[in-house]
Amino acid sequence: MTSSSLRKLTEHVQRIEYCGMFVDLVRTSKGFVRIGSMPDVAKFLIEHGFREEIVVVLPWEVTLAGDNRTGEEFILWQAQIRGGIRKEYVGLREDVEQLHSNLERIFPYFFDDDNIKVVRKDWLKTWFHHNVADPCYRNGNLEICCGGGNVVVSDGGQVLYSRSELAAVENTGKEIEELLKTIPRDGKKRECMEVVPIGCGNGVCGTVANFIFRFGEYVIWIDPCGYPAQTLARHNIHIDDVTHFLFTHNHEDHVQGFTASMQWARKHNRKLNLILADSVFRVLVDLYSPLFPDLEEHVEVFSLYPGTPLQLGEMQIESRWNHHILPYGSVGLKISAGESCFGYSGDTKYDEGINKILNRPELEAGWFAACDLVFHEIEFDNPHSVHSYWKQVESLQSKINGRVLGYHCPFLANSPFPLAEEGKCYALD
Repeated sequence: MTSSSLRKLTEHVQRIEYCGMFVDLVRTSKGFVRIGSMPDVAKFLIEHGFREEIVVVLPWEVTLAGDNRTGEEFILWQAQIRGGIRKEYVGLREDVEQLHSNLERIFPYFFDDDNIKVVRKDWLKTWFHHNVADPCYRNGNLEICCGGGNVVVSDGGQVLYSRSELAAVENTGKEIEELLKTIPRDGKKRECMEVVPIGCGNGVCGTVANFIFRFGEYVIWIDPCGYPAQTLARHNIHIDDVTHFLFTHNHEDHVQGFTASMQWARKHNRKLNLILADSVFRVLVDLYSPLFPDLEEHVEVFSLYPGTPLQLGEMQIESRWNHHILPYGSVGLKISAGESCFGYSGDTKYDEGINKILNRPELEAGWFAACDLVFHEIEFDNPHSVHSYWKQVESLQSKINGRVLGYHCPFLANSPFPLAEEGKCYALD
């Protein structure tokens, strides 16, 4: 992820911009009011030193860079991880309730104290407070009015912000089309598997974990990140070369690029080839149909059934259910072609003690025994987190012959465990 830019619009208003998307921050007597959202907004706010107390939820819109709802899940995760005060979410009833409903499907799930069972927490009530602007939200001298396609923020009778006056007319689509003219198409068939990490981070640091996998005529993008066309272009990859989009699960840092990729497919009147478990697909449909009423008309689904291989050309994709914190499931992968095999852990809690309790052989190190290369999610700081502690991954590495590289973590120049490198092409020949 590259840095976003900060621009001062007025004495009271600053704008964070990234890849043609933006959010506005209005300084008021009640703290900062954020207008809108975008992928990775939590990271951008930290980058520029903001902590907003009130969020204005706009009508749901999507561009070829992303949508203005994605981003809020990790705003709440940051609140849960770091503590603080709950945020006041303000907007028209339909918009606030829709955002709340979507977050309710994903955010409150976690492990129990023993990291064994998935349980539902009361976190959304703690961090998300409804405030319907009907017609205006008032907090002391602060007034926020939403309606008629505008947002007006007043403080002590003075208008500090009017979205209709300050919102720039962005043509993200034109900018992307011009950018893509500079990116060469790559129709070369691969005789051996290639994997390129586009991002190795997570929802709180770096570019979220996502990877381009190539073999034969297939180009599979695993967990596409936000700002899809622009991010791939930084690695000299044209988005139109991607043949399939694979989603491991429904956490925001693994579906950031879905809405922009869907918008791209609809704009060019083509179908998005999706590889994912049926439960993951159903959640995508439930969450994003309000934004894309024709969603199912624009996708071709290649279903993953853990335990049953999916044949895609000369490739075989095996999947498993991981030990992770969503009731809808998260998958790990093994992709085989020719004499080579690539393993991808997906988000999972690999812990040998927990595996004995769960008694699920597919979660053990031996599942990756045939792999020449494994990318495994890794956690450095907390052995008890919902992710795989590096000492446990080190033990997994000792039990298989293939090379294991960590991802889904901050990049450490002197890491105690070898890490995958963003932009590097790993060839399995």
